[in-house]
Amino acid sequence: MKLRNILWVIAIGLFASPTIAGVGEGKELYDAYCQVCHGGLGEGQTMGKPLIDSVTNRLSDDELLDVINNGRNGTGMAAWGGSFSETEILDIATYVRVLQGKPGLDLADDTGGPSDDPLVIAGERLFNGVAGCVTCHSYNDQGGSVGPALDSVADRLGYGLELALFNPSATILAGYEVKVVEQQDGTIVRGRYRNDSELAVQIQSEDGTRWVTYFKDRVKSIEDSDESLMPETYATLGAVEQEQLMAFLRSL
Repeated sequence: MKLRNILWVIAIGLFASPTIAGVGEGKELYDAYCQVCHGGLGEGQTMGKPLIDSVTNRLSDDELLDVINNGRNGTGMAAWGGSFSETEILDIATYVRVLQGKPGLDLADDTGGPSDDPLVIAGERLFNGVAGCVTCHSYNDQGGSVGPALDSVADRLGYGLELALFNPSATILAGYEVKVVEQQDGTIVRGRYRNDSELAVQIQSEDGTRWVTYFKDRVKSIEDSDESLMPETYATLGAVEQEQLMAFLRSL
């Protein structure tokens, strides 16, 4: 953690806590429930990401509250909305902002938060929840890396967005093509690839966290696939859920 952040935390604890609502209460809750994963000063631990890095710093206040309330699908981040009151959630978020060297929350002036459109809100919950989109795709620097980032996806694809959702294999974006590797024991590995050479090819792991090298003289076969890694989840949703998810994607 940067020295200025540490000094800021100390200064808040000594002088500013009476004027920033919830800092003391938020610290107590954070120390009791959050620091085991995220560290005492938000520096991160094995089980939890840093809270003072550039990614978390860029979250709007509403986005930060959403993560605390609803967790983060595909990670170890639990949903605390059912365990704490709204005030307690606000207190925890306020203290996280203090750890980041910021003067608490500023929800009244927060223009970078998500839309207040009910369709968009419901669509984001689907994206991060039962639809499982966030495990492969990211937006606002959060989410998976198996699929393309979806910031401004509606501007990029236009009317092609719905086709891409209904039939992901119709067009596969460059850099996200798929190869199928059959190993000597018959195990099949299918994934996004890179660095395809005469000797080897690298396949991204299913969770997107690493690249595995497969030497061509040590496997049975390596073939191109014309099927996208993206499942046809959108087609299985009801009409209302499709409308919600589409509204969220168009809001990005």
